[in-house]
Order: sequence, then structure tokens, then C-alpha cells
Amino acid sequence: MSNPAKNAVVVPDGPLPVLPPAIWESKEVRDAVAAESPGAVVAIARKAHGLRQDELGTLAGFSQSAISRLEAGSNIAYDMRVLRTMQRLLGIPAHLLGLTDRTVPMRSREARSLGAGGLEALANDLVVGMEGKALMALCASAVFGTGNSNGVMTGDAVSQLLVLRRIVNDAHNWRGTGALMPAVRNMYDFIDVLRRNARGEVRRRLLGTGAMYAEFYGWLHEEIGDLRGAAAWTSRALEQGQAADDRDVVAYCYVRMSQLAEVDGDDDRVIGLARAAQRETGLSPIVRAMALRQEARGLARAGQDACMPRFDLAQSLVLSAERPQTDEYSIGYCFTELHVQMQRAASMVDLADHGRAIDAYAELMPRWGSICQWEQGVHTARLAYAHAANGDVEQAVDFGFAALDLARATGSQLIVNELERLDPWSATPAIAELAAEVTQLR
Repeated sequence: MSNPAKNAVVVPDGPLPVLPPAIWESKEVRDAVAAESPGAVVAIARKAHGLRQDELGTLAGFSQSAISRLEAGSNIAYDMRVLRTMQRLLGIPAHLLGLTDRTVPMRSREARSLGAGGLEALANDLVVGMEGKALMALCASAVFGTGNSNGVMTGDAVSQLLVLRRIVNDAHNWRGTGALMPAVRNMYDFIDVLRRNARGEVRRRLLGTGAMYAEFYGWLHEEIGDLRGAAAWTSRALEQGQAADDRDVVAYCYVRMSQLAEVDGDDDRVIGLARAAQRETGLSPIVRAMALRQEARGLARAGQDACMPRFDLAQSLVLSAERPQTDEYSIGYCFTELHVQMQRAASMVDLADHGRAIDAYAELMPRWGSICQWEQGVHTARLAYAHAANGDVEQAVDFGFAALDLARATGSQLIVNELERLDPWSATPAIAELAAEVTQLR
């Protein structure tokens, strides 16, 4: 008779010890690196720490099956965000995983020691693995250190808030939504107080900055499936963007409203709101490209091949755009040609051109690691659907479970929504098993 305690998950309550350098110089590690197998390096480090796959999964926020697939060399083994998480948890030299060694673990006490002046340096090493409490401490240290000697807000203080907005955005690519929502709401509320007591140009900039936090808070609501909250906060962001006369913010809020209409299945509003975004004057090329991409999505959902020229134009704008050399947050700062191409592939699924969609996704897959986890999960689920619709249920199951792991890691209901599209194939036992696990995430 088995002893249940023997197999219990044991998670260390402190940082893992540093492994001896000899481990990284071993033939086993050298062979794994030569074979370009980061998953094998992770497996070596895990075993050296005496951890089972389920124990490492608990530490990293992944399932045991995700760790198993990572170590076996599946697609997740080449996700840069996953590899950075493993690098930091296990103390693996970054170059052994194909990473640059620029990220270090951060504890809450370290975040509390940072003042506003430390934000710019921190933005160069985006803190993607810190606890929610550490993020809150960082918010407080940035905000309460931004006044001048007379206690009056300055333009530099607003710049620091924008740097922090970017840090929080990048943290979102790694952390679950629940860990960020209190921090983002706290930041919005504080900026709103500052805005009410400011004057002139500083007040206008605070309006725009607050709008960017409000929009992000709306996005976090959408991720957890609260569409009413998402709509309310996006509308608030739109109003503040209009008051600040920030056309990029206004246009992007229209794009976000269009995306919410997409979730609601209202194709006419998807297209109309995306076109409203494009009617704003003085837009940056990146924001215009985002609006074009969203219009293309609406056209594809409505079954119109006219979506493809919009994708072409959006791609052209992104490739020719000059990126601002700053650590401050700006709308679309991380939006790339890959984001356009991924939605082009997704639109092929909407147009029922499933074979072409599968080929397009396969061509893009080696670059998926450069987009955030929730977005990887959405497109992995769409690829699963394309395979099922194309008659390859076995491949659909593989990609479906990969998407499920990303849904668990991120808490994103957007991935869950996409996975539910596999319900027509639930008579297949493997799809039925997947569907049962998806239901648990609702």
C-alpha cells in the first residue's frame, strides 16, 4: 500500500541553493547545449536540486505535464519567457539556455529599496519574476518619490510613472493577471489624485498617463472574463484620453472596444470601431497599424477576403516605423510585424482556410517565444482548432493541451474561450478529456 505523504509536493520556502560550477561544465550539460536542447539543461538542473517535475512546476506556476513537455523538447522549451523563469529559479547560467544574462531574482525588500531614480536602470532589466507584493512596493517607491522639494509634481515625475507603466506591462507577460490587478488599480487611483491637484501641462500628461493605466486595468478585467468591467474601464480610458487630447490613446481605446466587440461576436462593431480609430488624426504609425490589423480581423470574421490588404498595410507600417528610444511606456512599444502575421494566420482560420492557416502558423512558430504567454496560448488554441477542422484530431489534441498549460500559467480566459471552440469534436475521447480540464478553468 502506497504512502500518500511520500508523493506529496514539497516546495522550498526560500531561494534554491547555488549549484556547484562543475555541474555546468559537465559533459551532460555540454552535450545538451550542443544539441540546442534547453529543456535537457533544465532537467539536469532540476535533478541536481533534487526536485521532481511536479515540485518544479509548483515553484514556477506550471503543471507537471508542462515541465515534462519542456524537458522533452516541445515548443514550450523554446519560449524565452519560460526559459527565463527556469533560469532564475534553478540558477542556470543564462547562456546555457540561449539567454543573455541580464535578469536577476528580486525580493520584496530589494524593491522597497528602489526610489524613483532607480526606475530607469530597472527598466533595462525588466523585473518579470517578482511577487505581487514586490510590485506594489515598487509602485509606492516610484510614486512617493516623484515630488520636488516643494511637493509639486513635475514633468520628470510623470516620466517616472510612464517608466513604471512599462515595467508593469512587461511583468504582465510573465505573471498571472491576479497578481497585477491590485497594483494597477492602486497606481490608477494615485495618479487620479495627482491629476485632480495638478495644473497645466502636468495635469494634461497625468490625464493621458492615467488613461493608459485605466485601459490596462480594463484589459486585465477582460483576461479574467469580466467583460462588463473591461468595457467600463476602457470607456473611462477613452474619456481621459480625449480630455488629454492624446490621439494615440483615443485611437487605441477604440481598438480595445473593437476587440471587446469581437469577444461579443458583433462583427459590424468590430469593423466600425477599428475604422473610428483610423479616423483620428496625427496617429503614430504603430497605433495606425494596430487599428488596421483589428479592422482586418473584423473583415475576416465577416468572411471577407478584403482583410488581407489591411494586414499588408499594417505590416508595412510596422516595418517602417521608427521606435522611440526611451524607457517610458508608449502604446504599441512592443508591437511587431510578428503580431500582424499571427493575426493574419488566425484570420485564415476564420475564413475556413485551415490548411493555409496551419502552414502560416508553422512558419511563424520558431518566433513565438518573442510574444507574451497569453497571446501564445490564444494562437496555440486557434492552431488546435485549425488542425481539428482540417481532420487531424491528434495534432489538435497536442496543441490543445499546450494551450491549456498556458491558460493555467496565465489565468487568461481568452485562451479558455478559444479552447472551447473544440467542443464539436468532444466525441473524441482525447478532446473530451481536454474539454473537461478546460471546464475547470471557467
